[in-house]
Amino acid sequence: MRDEEVRSMYFKYFQEEQLPFIQCGKCGHKFFYPRVVCPKCGSSDIKIGLSEGLGKIFAMTRIYKKDGSYVVYGIVEMNEGFRMYANIVEENGNTADIGKKVKVIFREINGKKYPLFAVT
Repeated sequence: MRDEEVRSMYFKYFQEEQLPFIQCGKCGHKFFYPRVVCPKCGSSDIKIGLSEGLGKIFAMTRIYKKDGSYVVYGIVEMNEGFRMYANIVEENGNTADIGKKVKVIFREINGKKYPLFAVT
């Protein structure tokens, strides 16, 4: 599988509001960032799976703007065992913190959907 194919498939899944990840066919390592080789063992035997979209916050930071508002970025550990860097949205009074559960949501940005996470 070529790099362009993997990236194209990822964006296709995003538009369908599904969260893909890659699993290595040789060592079983799971990862999110689209690549054509496993970052753990170097094998090109990879396959794309779909996440259920649930996980917990592994690490996070708030970046404050001059107007006092802020955005939250973090590393989310998914139930399938891979981690990904993402925006975390605080809604309905739920604030982000290490260990809190999150679920994937999709927001349209410049005509394309991208995954973010909402605190549950």
